[in-house]
Amino acid sequence: MLRVSMVLLKRQLILWVWVSSALVVYSLPWRVSCPTGCVCQMKPWFSPQSVSCEASTVDCNNLFLTQLPSPLPPDTHTLRLQSNLLSALEIPLLHTLPNLTELDLSQNRFSCVRTLTLTQPQAASLPSLLSLHLEENQLWFLPPASFSSLPALQELFLSHNRLFYLAPGAFSGLGLLLLEVLPDRGFQDLGSLHSLVLGGMGLKGLTERALEGLDSLESLSFYDNLLTTVPTQALRRIPGLKFLDLNKNPLSVLGLNNMEELVAIERAAMENLPELTKLEITNNPRLSYIHPQAFLRLGRLESLMLNSNALSALHQHTVLSLPSLRETASMIRSTHTNKA
Repeated sequence: MLRVSMVLLKRQLILWVWVSSALVVYSLPWRVSCPTGCVCQMKPWFSPQSVSCEASTVDCNNLFLTQLPSPLPPDTHTLRLQSNLLSALEIPLLHTLPNLTELDLSQNRFSCVRTLTLTQPQAASLPSLLSLHLEENQLWFLPPASFSSLPALQELFLSHNRLFYLAPGAFSGLGLLLLEVLPDRGFQDLGSLHSLVLGGMGLKGLTERALEGLDSLESLSFYDNLLTTVPTQALRRIPGLKFLDLNKNPLSVLGLNNMEELVAIERAAMENLPELTKLEITNNPRLSYIHPQAFLRLGRLESLMLNSNALSALHQHTVLSLPSLRETASMIRSTHTNKA
């Protein structure tokens, strides 16, 4: 009995060692002159498109640095400077890193992006950089073309900063930026924000908690993205929303439910949503008016739900303008539908 127990224990130990080794990040020595306190290794790296490769990595995390370490190996691919005291970068030093692809500056003291990139217009500061981490800094403002000197950038991480204003065109020049889905609670510290424009960013979706914390938001625009659906729960978290722009998205399902401040749906409000097949506008206590031509050019709409609003009349043209409509439901407070 004792022998059997020892064999089982040995097998469990071997299994534990094997699983533990599988969790260890594989790395190899990189024999270069490494900055004092940093660790230089060859480590696996995944591109924004999830392509893996061996990357020359300089890890200078948690060193209380106030300036860039030197000398940096010229072939540096990934530079990690997380959890330091940096508030500005010596851009000329970074110019000596032509292969720099990922730069992690999270948990530092940056308050202005102009201390991160060149101020000269049309100048490529880091032409190979694909990923830039700026989480948990002190950024409060993004001016126009904040990152235009980073033309190859595909990933930009800005969560947990102090941003209260994004200038028009703040992200111009970032035609390759990949921002497919808004993360949970990315705006949780912007409770005083009144207007938010997230147009032309290639967004494909947002989670139910993506807009949490925008308690004072009145105007929200997602124009010219790739959204195919907007979760009702996401919009419910903006109690004061009065204006929503979803034009030029391939939406198939849209729900505008439980929006306490929604009072009207104006003319052509949905005309740039040609793929829409289902539209729910329900349980909006102040919604009292829908323009007769509110649903222009919704040729594929099959289902229209208008239950539990404050509507007292619905123009006949509202329904007749929807040639593919198969299902409709509405509760009108009055006893008739306006056919004028």
